[in-house]
Amino acid sequence: MKKLEKLINRITEFGVNKNVQSANKELEIQQLLVGIYSEYLNLDVEFDDEDFEGDPTFDYDSIKKNIEANFPDIGWYHSVLESHLIIPDAYLVTGDAIDDLSDIIKDMLEIKWQFENASEKYAKWRFKDLMQNHSEQHIVDFLKYLKDKNG
Repeated sequence: MKKLEKLINRITEFGVNKNVQSANKELEIQQLLVGIYSEYLNLDVEFDDEDFEGDPTFDYDSIKKNIEANFPDIGWYHSVLESHLIIPDAYLVTGDAIDDLSDIIKDMLEIKWQFENASEKYAKWRFKDLMQNHSEQHIVDFLKYLKDKNG
């Protein structure tokens, strides 16, 4: 679990600090996302029904501004919904890499908070839940965007 916490602590820096120091921010964020995704795919969790006081709130707009400052060269992209279906008139959608990363980091800030303020068992369960229902798609989309952008 320490590996997941370390990955989360580093990736959240990009959303709370507008000037993260890194030799190659895009490569580092790609490595962090792959690490987080790997942890999710290999995680075995049990539900923790203990009740914890308070829910964290994080300001999406400030996270987004910090992401924009740290990654000025990322932006919009196209994606195909239901890419697993081969149909003549595929439904093309527009995605936003800044939004993807902002949502991922907002979710990871919540998990960081859970590790610090709830139990490890609950934090792991919440991580699995957030990944499965929200962040996983953003991670996949963002990694595909970086692959397409950088060749």
